[in-house]
Amino acid sequence: MRHLTFRARSVVAAAIAAASLVAAAGCNVKDELLSPQQPGVIGPDNVQGAVGAEALRLGALSAFQGATGGNSATSMWSSAGTLADEWKSGDTFFQTDETDRRTITTTNSQVQSQYTAAQQARGFISAAIAAIRQYSPEKAENMAEMYLTLGFLEMNLSENFCNGIPYGSTVDGAPVYVASSTNKQGFTLALARLDSGLALLPSVAASNVFGTQVKNGLLVTKARALVDLDRANLTQAAALVTAVPTTFAWNLTYSTSSADNGPWSMNGIAASSRYVVSDSFDFFNGQLNVVKNALPFGSAKDPRVPTTGATTGTIRAIDAYTPWVGQLIWAGRSDPVPVVSGIDARLIEAEAKLNAGDIAGMMTTLNALRTAPQQIGNLKVAAMSTLATPATTDAAVSLLFREAGFWQFGRGIRLGSLRRLIRQYARTQDQVFPVGSYYKSGTYGTDVNLPVTDNEYTNPNFHGCIDRNA
Repeated sequence: MRHLTFRARSVVAAAIAAASLVAAAGCNVKDELLSPQQPGVIGPDNVQGAVGAEALRLGALSAFQGATGGNSATSMWSSAGTLADEWKSGDTFFQTDETDRRTITTTNSQVQSQYTAAQQARGFISAAIAAIRQYSPEKAENMAEMYLTLGFLEMNLSENFCNGIPYGSTVDGAPVYVASSTNKQGFTLALARLDSGLALLPSVAASNVFGTQVKNGLLVTKARALVDLDRANLTQAAALVTAVPTTFAWNLTYSTSSADNGPWSMNGIAASSRYVVSDSFDFFNGQLNVVKNALPFGSAKDPRVPTTGATTGTIRAIDAYTPWVGQLIWAGRSDPVPVVSGIDARLIEAEAKLNAGDIAGMMTTLNALRTAPQQIGNLKVAAMSTLATPATTDAAVSLLFREAGFWQFGRGIRLGSLRRLIRQYARTQDQVFPVGSYYKSGTYGTDVNLPVTDNEYTNPNFHGCIDRNA
């Protein structure tokens, strides 16, 4: 008989319980009859070698995909984008509505499942790293790729969740409970993982396509984590990505036989769409309501975020109430979704120039992106016109983050960017996030991050979010 072996670096009770239940199951006739039909199940006897290490790596990549870009379900990226200004709830579930309204409870089941998925993915990745190190140490690129996914997840969790994430582990099936970390500590942890990956790839031959991709991914992710940690790191971050080509992209890939990409699944079909592309206004029953601070993703007609449907239209989402606006970046269910890219690298360089007081240099970088054709997944973005140079530093900051919002739409970056505007650029939440009347009743709240949910209380060292600050 075969069992699923699960060793998660998560302190989430659901993950540990699932592992224990599987391990405790006894053999019976039904199990024996079913086992030949489950060739993808990995048992203890299968992970003691190079083949098992590779299976763990592929499983870790699948878990990483589900926690970030999604695979036929909502993910950390979808809730983070809804809390920000990328997505609007067209859902019948109140959990989506409260995230959109910026009033998220710690019992929100969607956020709970997304947090759990990200923590579980950390566990799968860590198990894969240990197996590769033991059984396939010569595969430096594979191990570096795992450090890239682990560092990215820990960075992304810190970008999206409150101060107070416990980055625990399990050892030989037993949970190792740890105290909560601040987001700053989370970014520092992510940097250590990314440095571990880079140490495995001190130099990569030009002919080594996979190794080059992994190294570029590590460099861009490290640069992003450095900027998350402190705006003072922008010069160092920009230097890291100088050699990363703008055409670089580390993509999540999908197959219709296994899973659909997250943005398509949650937004791609009007009749079942639980999310719609957000806008800078709402329009219901002939009444216009301006949503302060929100970018007009739905109505801007920007080639970086092509859409179908309209905020003023009559086609509705699944709630039969919200006008449906669909994104066309990922128009196909198996279209690739970039995790990090060369475009991200150029935006970091542009911000470094702004931080150094070189607004003209920032504009040169931004306009170079705009005036050359670019690619986001399968979307070919046509060249656009140049932008005029802002007259003030404050206006330059606003322009930079607006440009980043359109270039990076739907990829789990926007919430972290809005939090940085508060934390690093001294703006207040009501100058950054959607505020005012909420279209499904009431008003927007003041949440600026996702809470670590109550399922984490199985960890005796967890006492809730340290704070909900940006």
